[in-house]
Amino acid sequence: PNIPVVHNVDAACSERIDGIRDRLVAQLYRPVRWVDVIRAMQGLGAARLIEAGPGKVLAGLNRRIERRMPALPVFDPETLNKALEN
Repeated sequence: PNIPVVHNVDAACSERIDGIRDRLVAQLYRPVRWVDVIRAMQGLGAARLIEAGPGKVLAGLNRRIERRMPALPVFDPETLNKALEN
């Protein structure tokens, strides 16, 4: 992938197709390690998060994990434009 993807099952990135495929399958039955995922994204230099889709659950969780990293929910054109302005 051109952009690193941090997987929910182990908070690691995989650059190989088979590694990505294996982790996607594992996400069906293994626990999500969301705190570790947030920390891994910080380590990769992420300064903010964008939650795509209805709801604000992950943005809310992130406020408890790392207040200094804003999480912006995007669920319509208005919220997308707002996120792109930041």
